[in-house]
Amino acid sequence: MLPPGAPTPLPEEKIGRLALACPAPVQTQSFNGGPVSIGFELPVVAGGQAPVTVGCTPEPGHAFGIGTTQVSCRASDALQQTASCTFQLTVLGPPKLSATRFLAFGDSITAGWVSHPDGRDGLEPTSSYPYLVERDLRSRYVTQTIDMVNAGAPGEDARDAGRRFASVLRMNRPDVVFLMHGTNDLSIQNGGGPEVAADAVDSMVRRARALGVDVVLMTVAPQRAREEAARVPLLNARIRQIAARRDVVLIDVHQLVLDGSCQGGRTIPCMGPDGLHPTRDGYRLIADEVARVIVELYDVEILPGDGERSMDKSLSGPDIETPEPFLRGRR
Repeated sequence: MLPPGAPTPLPEEKIGRLALACPAPVQTQSFNGGPVSIGFELPVVAGGQAPVTVGCTPEPGHAFGIGTTQVSCRASDALQQTASCTFQLTVLGPPKLSATRFLAFGDSITAGWVSHPDGRDGLEPTSSYPYLVERDLRSRYVTQTIDMVNAGAPGEDARDAGRRFASVLRMNRPDVVFLMHGTNDLSIQNGGGPEVAADAVDSMVRRARALGVDVVLMTVAPQRAREEAARVPLLNARIRQIAARRDVVLIDVHQLVLDGSCQGGRTIPCMGPDGLHPTRDGYRLIADEVARVIVELYDVEILPGDGERSMDKSLSGPDIETPEPFLRGRR
C-alpha cells in the first residue's frame, strides 16, 4: 500500500523500461606511479519509476592504480526494474623523457648574469635558464633524474670556447646540448666579429654532432643602446644559416626576448639597464621556451597497459611545430 498522498505509480508500459547510460571512457595519468583518486559522473538514467537508485563499483573517488579498470554500474527503481552498464577507466604511467642529460653551453647569459631594472647586476645561477629548466622538468618527470649542466662562462668569446666545449662534452656526456654563444665576440674593441663567432659556433655544432649529441642552437639576445647592437642581427643571421645547414633545431632567443612581455618601461624590457643581459623575467622567458622545446622533442607518449612510444623527432630541421603549452595534460 502506498503512503497517504503518494502518487500512484505508472505502469511499466507508461513509464518506459529503466535504462542506464554510462559515461565515456575516462583516462588520466599518475605523475608519480602511485594510485590516483578519480571522481566520475554517475550514469544517466532514463525511464523507470522514481525513486531510482544508482551505484558503481568501484565508486567515484576510488584510488585507481596504473592500468585499465572496468567500472560496473547498476540502477534499480520502485518497480524493481534493474539496468546496468560498464565503462573503462584508464590510469597511464608517469610522464617520461627519452633524453634526461642536458648541457647548456655559452657565456654570461647562459651562466645567469642578471641585470635588474633598478640598475643592480650580478651572477645569479638560480635565475639562469638552465637552473629554471631543470627545476621545471624535475617537477613534472618525478620518476626520472633530470640534469641540466650549466656550462656558462662569463666573458668568454665563442672563438676561444672550442677547447672548453670539447672538454665539457667529454666530461658530461649529455644527450642534448643547448648552444648560445657569440655575444662577446661582437665587442667593437676586441671582438672577432660576427663571422668569427659564427665559424666558432659552427665548429661546436659539428663537434657535438660527431659525438652523437643532439644540438639545439640558440640565437643571441638583442642589445639596447650599445655600439655592438648593430652586429647582433648579423651574427643571428649566420646562426640561423648554421641551423638550417646542419639540420638542427633553432630557438630564436633574439625574437623571443625582443617580443617578450616583462616588467619595466624601457625599450626591450626583458633586457636590463646594462643593455646586454636579461632581467629575471627575461631568463624566465628563455627557460619556458627551452622547456617547451624539450617536452616537444623528447616527451614519451605513455600508452595504456604500461606501454609507451617515443616522441623523439630526432631534431629534424631548424624549426619545430608549436606544441601545447609546457606541463600540458596528456593526450
